[in-house]
Amino acid sequence: MKKILKFKKEFILLLMIIVLASFLRLYNLGNVPVSLTDDEIRLVYSGYSISSTGKDAFGNNFPSVFHMDGANTYGQVPIYIMSLIFLFLPLNPFIVRLPFAMSGILSVILIYFIIKRIINSDKLALISSFALSVSVWSLQLTRFVIEINIAVTLYLAGILTFLYCKKNLKLLLTSMFLFFLAFYTYAATKIIFIPLILVLVWYKFKDLLRRDITVIVITTVLAFGLFAYLSVTQGASSYSSPGGNPFFFQDKEKTALTVELERRASNEPQIIKSLYHNKFTYWGRSFTTNYLTAFSPQYLFLDQEASGIYSIWGRGEMYIFELPLLILGFLYLFIKKRKEFYLILILLLISPLPSALGVNTPTWTSRSGFMLFWLYTFVGAGIYYLLILFKKQNYRYLVFMIIALFYLYGVTGYLSQYYYDWSRTNAKYFSKSTKDLVYKIGDYQKEGKKVIVSGAGQNTFLHYAFYNKLDPQLVQKNMNKYPIKFSNFIFYKECLKKIPKNIIYIALVSCEYDATPSAMIKEFNNPVTVWNIYEN
Repeated sequence: MKKILKFKKEFILLLMIIVLASFLRLYNLGNVPVSLTDDEIRLVYSGYSISSTGKDAFGNNFPSVFHMDGANTYGQVPIYIMSLIFLFLPLNPFIVRLPFAMSGILSVILIYFIIKRIINSDKLALISSFALSVSVWSLQLTRFVIEINIAVTLYLAGILTFLYCKKNLKLLLTSMFLFFLAFYTYAATKIIFIPLILVLVWYKFKDLLRRDITVIVITTVLAFGLFAYLSVTQGASSYSSPGGNPFFFQDKEKTALTVELERRASNEPQIIKSLYHNKFTYWGRSFTTNYLTAFSPQYLFLDQEASGIYSIWGRGEMYIFELPLLILGFLYLFIKKRKEFYLILILLLISPLPSALGVNTPTWTSRSGFMLFWLYTFVGAGIYYLLILFKKQNYRYLVFMIIALFYLYGVTGYLSQYYYDWSRTNAKYFSKSTKDLVYKIGDYQKEGKKVIVSGAGQNTFLHYAFYNKLDPQLVQKNMNKYPIKFSNFIFYKECLKKIPKNIIYIALVSCEYDATPSAMIKEFNNPVTVWNIYEN
């Protein structure tokens, strides 16, 4: 009877956490953020195009590598997931963000079961999943279209299945399949694939048969073998163009230039210059800086990163009051659950590798998003330790109420900033001016007026196609054609030499003319002009 009551209580609490996580991720999802970024548009419309025609936006038939905006590193799995969704649901901002928000909700559930399996504590698992459900880091990521959301959810599902696969081949195969999908979901997290599997093999080594090791090795070889083949034949690992800088390595030209400048600036003897100023020392500094920044208290608890997509002024990725809880949880697990502590610690330590090894400017929030699950395991352990430290029930309730008030204050403060401030101040990072341009074109079209737009690249055209639910076949025919001509509007890449007469002409502000524009499209809540409108 006690077990049944305990199960019911645990189930109700978990359900309440799921409801909370769902509300925070789904509320007003179609309107905040206010529009879709260029990356979101490319990913989403490719899925929509495949759903309708079997071809991506560029006319490639069921591609195995997506070439968009010069990059070949877009995850295949999220795009094909989107294509399946559009078989049943319409194209709009809420629907396109829904799978990524749902992945965040599912991650809250998965981390509960993972911690319960590893640490064997229902209470600690519930506390950690609650803390994750209201996490700034998690909420920021899971409310827009970005591959890391689905990648980490697949990795978590693979971890959970692996933890239960004691001499069960079907569960092991399921786990490896989930890891394989995660590998092809997000370019950055490919880097943690082997370290993750190695640490899980170490943790469960006594339960693994020779057959199991064989399956793990075959899965790893298949994942990297196929990736190597796609990299050689289709440039799957490159930025800019096939054969360009690989994602998993530093930019060769930037490295050579930096080393050369360091040597020129130094008065040291040539042999010393060569010893201390070379590509290996540069890569070492770059790796160390990028890796350690992910653990910086400044980044985690105060300022986040510079990217306007992720950062909210004056806030870190975690609430500042979670710092002492994190330290307490670290100490508690080290003392009470030594092997489990090492497992969680190693999972945390491998998580920033994508930021440390990435070729472009690091984005710790997305590339190192795998960190947040293990950080919140330690936070949950810290809260759990405080609750068991005070044995008297009255004291325990007091501690619980104090922590609850801190979370209430932190979460409501974050949400007010998110909906009232960040949604306005950071709208420019979500291509809001491009959305305004699309709607402005639509207004003119309704009036029967012809429109010419200068400075409109492929991304602008995809925004137009998305918000107007343009037939993917029309998009495929026009993606690589410039100017793009339809019955009542034309997109030009370059600026026209003169302003055309008797037509609505919209040009990027960089297109300079003597005439005064009749109207302007500015950055959202910002005086900066993006598009000038000339009506003759």
